[in-house]
Amino acid sequence: DVMRLALWVRDGEPPERSRRIECVWRDPATPTGAQQTDAAVKLVQAGILPAEGEVVLEMAGLSEDQRQRVAAERR
Repeated sequence: DVMRLALWVRDGEPPERSRRIECVWRDPATPTGAQQTDAAVKLVQAGILPAEGEVVLEMAGLSEDQRQRVAAERR
């Protein structure tokens, strides 16, 4: 609800109820980039996650903008 209020203030109108708003929590232990990437690689190698997946890029610590650029390059 707080995020909806923030969007309302920013945009000057209430956001649509159908719009999905999600908070992405980060690990408070602040793992290094190498640790995050290592975990993603191991999940791919174990066949748990597909190498081309969005989740792997997120786990590797890439920002939303970086993930979009990777997706564009893959096309």
